[in-house]
Amino acid sequence: MISFFSKHRRVVFIATVAVFLVGVFVGLGAYVFTGASSSGAVADVGGTKIPYQRFLSQVNRVTDSMRASGTEVNEIITKSIKQEVFREMVIEELLAQQARKMGMDVTDFEVAMEVQNTPQFQEGGVFSPRAYYQTVYDKFQMTPQQYEAWRKKARLASKFKQFLFNTVKVTPQEVKAAYLAKNKSLKNFDKDKASFEQQLAQAKFSDVANYLLRQLTTQEEIKSYLALREQGR
Repeated sequence: MISFFSKHRRVVFIATVAVFLVGVFVGLGAYVFTGASSSGAVADVGGTKIPYQRFLSQVNRVTDSMRASGTEVNEIITKSIKQEVFREMVIEELLAQQARKMGMDVTDFEVAMEVQNTPQFQEGGVFSPRAYYQTVYDKFQMTPQQYEAWRKKARLASKFKQFLFNTVKVTPQEVKAAYLAKNKSLKNFDKDKASFEQQLAQAKFSDVANYLLRQLTTQEEIKSYLALREQGR
């Protein structure tokens, strides 16, 4: 199952429009699985509710995308998709909240430019309000206002990830030492240096990000209502 999901991770991320910079965040920590109903929500992250309908919409897009790629989606795969989408939505909310605390913002202009440049919302290569409204309602089960609010939050989380990535520094000495430890020789170091440095930076970024997420999950209460929603309650 882990190898399967790794193989199709790119499809999953594209379908959920999760704008991740590099790597994936793991070690999110425990959720508070609660029996207290919170109508219409799949989770509560630090007091902010994540709508169950938006969760279902993203799960359906992932599922449709995987089927379109020729993958058979059975019950086990569907369960994994739901877990992954749930986790990504919680992470997005956590990071967006952290970004706001740091004074980061996403302007209406940024969201408008994203909307106008999204191929799904174009006809003949030009933005079409008709295509926009129809696609948002049909594919995302949202109003345009809800869709734009979601995209603003996603872009805010992405800005925080970009900020976090930019804080990661890899020294030339670290690159050479890590390369030597892995390859036992510096014979091809000059040729491989650039790509190896990028890989090292990404690994370092993942470590920093995972540590931050573990800290955030101890500071913010995360309640899951997924089991309740799946039971129709």
